[in-house]
Amino acid sequence: TTFSEFDDMEEQFQNMTKNNLESVFASTYQSLLDRSLKRSNELGELLSAITLDTDSDWADDSLSNQFRQVSKLIKMRGDLGTERGVFLTKSNGWDTHNNFDLSPLFTPINDALETFKAEMEAQGLWDDVVVLTVSDFGRTLTSNGLGTDHAWGGNHFMAGGSVKGGRILGDYPDNLGPEGSLNVGRGRLIPTLSWEAMWNGVVEWFGVESSQMSTVLPNVGNFASNQLFSKSDLFEA
Repeated sequence: TTFSEFDDMEEQFQNMTKNNLESVFASTYQSLLDRSLKRSNELGELLSAITLDTDSDWADDSLSNQFRQVSKLIKMRGDLGTERGVFLTKSNGWDTHNNFDLSPLFTPINDALETFKAEMEAQGLWDDVVVLTVSDFGRTLTSNGLGTDHAWGGNHFMAGGSVKGGRILGDYPDNLGPEGSLNVGRGRLIPTLSWEAMWNGVVEWFGVESSQMSTVLPNVGNFASNQLFSKSDLFEA
């Protein structure tokens, strides 16, 4: 929905939030909805006034448009009173059950990250930014006849001006075949690193104290310290 469309629907939104309700749950939801709609409209006006150094360089696809908006939010951090920010972007199309042509998927990621990095450098913030890929599952190494199915282990990357890059972390399997010790069948590999291994170092870099780590990462206690990365493991001093 564009902000002009929001203006066109303002009367309908007001009708949704103006009535007094007897239910405390409905009333709370109504209040939160009203506040969210108003803040979204205010944010839209602020965003429309922001100009990026790379405004003409962004590709016209979903992921680039998302990173462009993130860049604007970062640039207006002073107006928003944001000391630290976390932003989620989404890339669809990775359901490879019926095919395995990844080339069209990697190009938008490369384009978006390339321009985002340039914009962060122009803002003097690339050293203060980290980009992570996440997913809820991996894919099988073996084919289902057309593509691949759901699996466990996978590969992810981290980027940022302060990241100690150019390295592969974790243990590469000695054997990718069915007899491999990490293969639980049909090319489903057990991960050699947990999500907590990465997040432990990232949230420490983000400023989370060790006393707060178990609150931020409830499962971190399931792993020994040598199974977790620290800030110094992942980032330059």
